[in-house]
Amino acid sequence: MSFAVRLLLAAWIGGFLLFRLVPELDLGTAGLFYRAGEGFTVITNPLWEWLRQRIWDISIVLFVVSLVAWPWAGLRHRTVLRLPARIWAFICLLYLLGPIVVVNGVLKANSGRARPANVDLFGGAHHFSLPGTFTDQCSRNCSFVSGEVAAAVALGLLIWLGAELWRAHLPRWGVLYLRAVGVFVAVFIIVQRIGTGRHFLSDTYFAGLVSLTVAWLLWGILFAGWGARLVAQVRGEARRES
Repeated sequence: MSFAVRLLLAAWIGGFLLFRLVPELDLGTAGLFYRAGEGFTVITNPLWEWLRQRIWDISIVLFVVSLVAWPWAGLRHRTVLRLPARIWAFICLLYLLGPIVVVNGVLKANSGRARPANVDLFGGAHHFSLPGTFTDQCSRNCSFVSGEVAAAVALGLLIWLGAELWRAHLPRWGVLYLRAVGVFVAVFIIVQRIGTGRHFLSDTYFAGLVSLTVAWLLWGILFAGWGARLVAQVRGEARRES
């Protein structure tokens, strides 16, 4: 079992047990940004909301561009914006499978977890639910998990990988700068979503893990040859059985 597999399994299992057994992590973190009688008013600078929207816009544009660039590069057997088809496929599928399908299509649509601002402990009318519990405290666009954090982590990861891709053409400070930008994008959105009462800490934690897990799977299939090896193994077993 590779180090990446062990790390992801530990993050999933350890995170699930931690947030389920210690709900104070969610409630305490949300409480840092809550003021009785006022709500989640700690973060009020409009610059935060503006920057949040721009990061969201970049993810949307990047996904839409990848929808066109992937088949274009593949069919024409040439790069698009100096990137080959496999990289565009990685970008497109990372957003499609992570934030769109798993996060918004499955978890947020069915979890029923109320957002912090809607929980009775923070002035709302609904009950607090443990992460991973599918309940009836929210009917649509629910708290578990965060779609914006999943997209922001995907974007941050792409920026980080971009720094590695262009490492030979960048000065060392340029690589470090891009890495820092990638981390900042993810951390900023996490803090903004928690600070405005839209998500609990666990919502952001598992949203990030979804994107990282999808990225790891895609990397293995598209660049490490997992798919080809699996097909070869299945064909080999079929020949032996026949």
